[in-house]
Amino acid sequence: MDYLIYELADYVANLRYEDLSERAIEVGKQVILDSYGNMVFGRYCEASDRIMEYAKLADTVVKNEDLVPLIGKEEILTGSDTAVFVHTMMARCADLDDGYRHAMGHPGSGLVPLLLSMAHLYKNEGKEMITAIVAAYDVYARLGEAINPFMYRERGFDATGVCGAVAAAALISKITGADATKTKNAMGIASLFTGGLIEYQNDGTSGKIMCSGWGALTGMRAVRLASCGFTGPDAALEGKYGFFQAFKGTSGHCDMSHVLSNLGKDFKVTSIYFKRHACQRGLHATLDAMLDLRESYTLTPALIKSVEVKTSSFVHRLSNPKPKTAIGAQASTQFTSAVALKYGRMDSEELIFKSFNDPEIQELVQKITVTKDEKIEEYLAKNPTHFCAAKVILVTFEGQVYERWASVPLGDKETPFGWDILKLKFDNLIAGTPFEKTKDERFDLLKNLESIDNISMLFRL
Repeated sequence: MDYLIYELADYVANLRYEDLSERAIEVGKQVILDSYGNMVFGRYCEASDRIMEYAKLADTVVKNEDLVPLIGKEEILTGSDTAVFVHTMMARCADLDDGYRHAMGHPGSGLVPLLLSMAHLYKNEGKEMITAIVAAYDVYARLGEAINPFMYRERGFDATGVCGAVAAAALISKITGADATKTKNAMGIASLFTGGLIEYQNDGTSGKIMCSGWGALTGMRAVRLASCGFTGPDAALEGKYGFFQAFKGTSGHCDMSHVLSNLGKDFKVTSIYFKRHACQRGLHATLDAMLDLRESYTLTPALIKSVEVKTSSFVHRLSNPKPKTAIGAQASTQFTSAVALKYGRMDSEELIFKSFNDPEIQELVQKITVTKDEKIEEYLAKNPTHFCAAKVILVTFEGQVYERWASVPLGDKETPFGWDILKLKFDNLIAGTPFEKTKDERFDLLKNLESIDNISMLFRL
């Protein structure tokens, strides 16, 4: 029997830069750029003091391994485990990290910080880095596609940690030059100890920024174990008590038939989405519709009498007019919509904190209702990857009624961001940090990563 994990491991171990399509190379560089910008933001955001305090508390050194620098103005060297976990937390703070609609979750927040830390440690060249990230995204996406959206919607598992751990093992195996057997064993071991729950979405607590790091650490440990001769199950994925059986939804839905489809030709990294709004992805179509209405009809908060967001039960769960934390605000339909309607954007942590005690925002929040709509439920059943779908109905005090329907947010495969938009986003993420003065050099390095043999400047001023 040909087990899936053998095929995936062979693919990861044998993939060459020359095998990649031009589009895979381009988007591979873009996801590295995007997550790096998120990392720099996270290093100097509101949560950075807590993150750096953890770095000091948890610092450990792996024997026979060089120390890894933490990104920042001051030179701080630490063990690779701590560096990776800290960098992954930083990459999630802005809530502007990439995602994958079909597999769900946020591969970049875990895989890119892991890639950068490990590539610095092992002195990998740019082409090796691009190849590794493309391979890792393939593993992440193909596993996630088989079990989502059901794993997420029905059981509350976050693909960021679940699929991210196996993909992390694949990435490190590739970066370190492991053969197919060790790669298979590392991925198999990681699959046994992976997880991550999304209960944090309901109260805005800190779990969101930790999930990708937990997956990355699981992958790191799995690679070390495999290098020592430990083995992972042959049927790690499709076995009776394997990965897919454990995580498929309560409906029993799991489609493994496409895990290997066009492997090595259809590079899944080309199907990721980049985020425009600093909030939970389920809200992005709603916010796109809000901003479209605002811009089309020159709307201000004072003109708005009421707003109704019609959507599915998936987005309706994000109805929360009184969020208590910044993370909670990023998962609140009413709060994010009010901010977008007032400012014409919802893309910064500063804006979120500024809006908490804004009377105009609070008044707008009270005008916004979120309702479950049967027609949208039926639409989602036929188009399960369009989980953001929403219809916005806005009424003004003058009696005008404006409507917008949005099924897929901007930045997805159908409406991709180019380098120009990603540059604007990158500049905004780095603005106000010590790295801002050299933002153009950092952007150029990552845009031309295939010709780079040293990425050390990414970690220092």
